[in-house]
Parts: sequence; structure tokens; C-alpha cells
Amino acid sequence: MKWEHSKPAITTPGKTRICVGLERYGDFTSWSKADDLLEALAAVGVGFEVEVEGGPCDIILRNTESVFHPPVTSQSSPSFDTPVILFDSYDITHLPVPIVKEVAKPEVKAYLRSNTFRDASTYFRRAQGGSYYNHVLSSNMNGLSPDVTHRLLDERLEKAIEKIIVCNPVLPFMTDKHLEFIDATRRLSLEERQMDVLLNDWHTLDVQVKLLERQRHGLNTITTKELFPEEIPDTPDHGIHYILYLATLSNTKVLVSPWGSAGFSKMDFEALLCGAIVVKPECSNIKTLVDIYDPLHGYVQYCSPDLSDLRDVVLYIVNHLDEYVEISREAKQALRQHYAPANKAVASWLDGFRVICENVLKG
Repeated sequence: MKWEHSKPAITTPGKTRICVGLERYGDFTSWSKADDLLEALAAVGVGFEVEVEGGPCDIILRNTESVFHPPVTSQSSPSFDTPVILFDSYDITHLPVPIVKEVAKPEVKAYLRSNTFRDASTYFRRAQGGSYYNHVLSSNMNGLSPDVTHRLLDERLEKAIEKIIVCNPVLPFMTDKHLEFIDATRRLSLEERQMDVLLNDWHTLDVQVKLLERQRHGLNTITTKELFPEEIPDTPDHGIHYILYLATLSNTKVLVSPWGSAGFSKMDFEALLCGAIVVKPECSNIKTLVDIYDPLHGYVQYCSPDLSDLRDVVLYIVNHLDEYVEISREAKQALRQHYAPANKAVASWLDGFRVICENVLKG
């Protein structure tokens, strides 16, 4: 596909319109919200035009899916004259080598991610089994330091890290209907919720599932797979089933959310938004758009990476819920302000994205 640099951006009253060329490769995950992004960018009055046919544009918006699954085409490669903004179609915190090589290219000016490491040096640690958190877990269980093995210093990795911008929202844009439903659950206090502990065993590491089973003794628990055995209704596309999913979180006192391929889960955000207390293996080194993992906020409660003290942590919370009421309220308020109303969340994201585009065009 041949992309050509466009003529100067079209000027409209009060705002210069930026033409964004959106490359699309196969299926997108619900997290990347590519369809919503396309629709939002093309909306009248937001200062963007969208080009999806390979025509002239000011900026190319490219999905990292293209790195792993490039389209089968005989057309030429994109022109280096057009700056590229790369964004993720997945939400793993570490950087795979193919992504590093792509981001380090001179035409790529910014890399939009839903999350990053708070300590950038973490990117240089070797990720066993395709995940840094696999490395942390295996190192912890073998009595080794998580940073026992470092990657060799790589100039491309340094360049890639410098281009990271935490911008993509982790939580999908909810409709007013969903947000109104969540707001209606505020009358239900932590003590009144019927489910003590919900264990998130979707997309988790097998070894952590086994460790979770060992920690269930004496706890009033149920797993997400037990509640939803057929499919995961964790996106608004699931209609009434997504409402039932939100209702479950709104009736849960404590969500135990282990690591998956990344250190965080989208469910962490939804659970906090629904007022539940979230317990996770230590992952405070992760930074997201709403920085829920910052230990200074106290929104997320941590246990050890091998879950050895998980039962004690959960039991304490369940038996001392009054100590966590304020934490629940603050976390819910922080997320509610960011994602509501839904149209405001989209507008806010677009404002931030426009600033990024303007800075890229300025060089």
C-alpha cells in the first residue's frame, strides 16, 4: 500500500483539519476499539478527516497488528515522508522484539499504549514465556530476583521507550445506559453485597490458577468461569449479558484478579468502577491512563507474586470492610470522572489525540 504525503491540512473556521490515514489489518480486539476510533475521528466538527483507501494524508495511524500479521499485498511500502503513529491492538506491558523494531523506525513518531512500566528500566529485563510477569512469577517461586537476567542494552529499545505515550483507554467507552446502571448500584454498600470473593480466572496463567485453588480454603468464593461458563460477556457488545457481568461486579465485595499475559486486567478497572475492592499480585510498576496501580493511591490491594499471602489479605479485607469504604469510593469516583459521560470521554480522548498529532506534525 502506497501512502502519499498530503497537501497542507485543510483549514476550517476555528480549527485546522488533520487528515489521518487509518490502516486496518484483519480483526481488531475489543480493547483497541478501532471501529469506535474510526467513527470518532470521522465525526463532524472534531477536526479530523479519515482516509482508509491509501490516499494522501497528514499522518498514518497504524495498528501493531500489522507487525505480526502484515496484509498480503503486492503494493509498495508506506512512504517515509508521512509520519506514523503506532497504537496497540493488544495490552501486554512488555515490548516484543518485533514491536521494538517497528517503533524504532524513524517514520514512527509516537507509540500509543494503554499501559507502560513506571520504571523504564524494566523493559530491559528478559521476559520468560513471552511475558515479563511470567519471569517475575517463575523467579519468585525459585527464590531468584526478578531482575536476575537483563537484556543487552539495545539502542532500538531506548528509542522505542522514548516514543511511548500512555493514551489508549483500557476501559471501553461505556454507553450512558451502562453508566446509569453502575450509578444505581451506589446504594448497595460493601457490607450489603452478597458475594464475598470473586476470582477472575479468565485469561490467567495456568500456574496462577493452581495457586488460586490452594488459597480458596475457608473463603466464600466463586470464579468467573463458574458464573459465565460459556463465554466472557465482558464488553458492551454482549448486550444484556454485559449488564449481568456489571451486576456481578457491583454485588461483589472483593475481586481477586491475578496476572494474565500482562500484569493488569480490564476487569480491574470495571470492578473499581463498580465499587469492589481489587486484590492483585504485586504489579504497582504498571502505569495506565487512569493510574489505578499507583501504590500511593491505594486503589488496588496487593499480595505476593506467588499468592502465598492471598488468603490472609482477602480475609482481612472481608472482616474489616469498614476500613475500605473510603478507598472504594475514591477509586470509583476517579474512574467515573474519567469515563462519564460517554460522549465526554470520547471528546477528551480526541482532544489528547489531536495534541499528539499537532506535535508530530510540528516535528
